[in-house]
Amino acid sequence: MTLRKTFLRSAPLACAALLASVSANAVPPHLPDLVTGGNMWTITFWQDSSPVHTQWATQRICFFPTGVVGTHQRYVWVSVTFPDWNGRATQEGDQVFMHGDFQFPPGKPDVGHDGMQWEIVTATPRNLGAGHWHEWIEDGRAGISIDFGNATFNRIGKCQFATADEALDANRDIPRPRDDSGKELESPMGAAQVTQ
Repeated sequence: MTLRKTFLRSAPLACAALLASVSANAVPPHLPDLVTGGNMWTITFWQDSSPVHTQWATQRICFFPTGVVGTHQRYVWVSVTFPDWNGRATQEGDQVFMHGDFQFPPGKPDVGHDGMQWEIVTATPRNLGAGHWHEWIEDGRAGISIDFGNATFNRIGKCQFATADEALDANRDIPRPRDDSGKELESPMGAAQVTQ
């Protein structure tokens, strides 16, 4: 009888301690994060439907922290290589989820869309990440897929802009990157021509 009383008295305390340790591990900051040690990353698209996973474009993006929501660290991200391409990101542990918009065609803001889901896979100063990237254009019906593919991420240093607002202002006026043949890219992942 004494053992049972001891168990009944200690069980709630043990459960509380377990829950406290689990929730303490789930609360940010999650390290590595997207800004500590450098907030500029490259993102490279690899065409998943290609048997050899053809490499398309590599872009540079900067992350700027916006705060914590529950167990997530939130960010604004801005490209410094593709005009008016930006969005939001959330991180929980090693997992990162991103969405954003770009001009398509040039001059029509926010018609093109991106989504990325990836994971930070190293804990070195030059963090690497890997995951998926998909891109589409609105057309009033089901949307036009540009492509679905794999993505690699690499932390390369510090962004030249101190704030997201500075980066967003500068990002509107940069020229569109070109492919190897000199054609302007219509989309950040590297499609030189999007068939509608």
